[in-house]
Amino acid sequence: MSEPISLIVSAIVRRDDRLLLVEQQAPGDPEPSWMLPGGRVEIGETLVAALKRELAEETGLVLTGLPVVAFVVDLITATGRYSALTFDCDVEGSLAPNDPDGFVQSAGWTDAVEALDRLRCVEWYDCVPLERFLSGAAPPGAVYVGDRT
Repeated sequence: MSEPISLIVSAIVRRDDRLLLVEQQAPGDPEPSWMLPGGRVEIGETLVAALKRELAEETGLVLTGLPVVAFVVDLITATGRYSALTFDCDVEGSLAPNDPDGFVQSAGWTDAVEALDRLRCVEWYDCVPLERFLSGAAPPGAVYVGDRT
């Protein structure tokens, strides 16, 4: 029997040429990092419900309409198997992070080029799928597979 797959959702939220990022620091992280808003899907939760919850907690924004799958990354690592689904989202409201875990320190709009530079600083995050989606080089729903064992 294979090990369970952890589902993760994240949101691409764009305004003009800016992307929404959250600054976060989990216990054990040496310093804060900037990421797309998102997190693990809880047991019994749908993908869209998880996306709505994560956006509300990490940014204070409300998901509007039906999000589109931007890309999927299926990844096998030494610590487990993951399917990370990143959605292109429309939102409304004002930024007001209220992360119950206390990991998110702030949320803000960042120029897309600077946002990608910030994401490249995160050792485990692969920017290629996001870059390909934003540039139009890959269609929505593209799937990427990785093995980091």
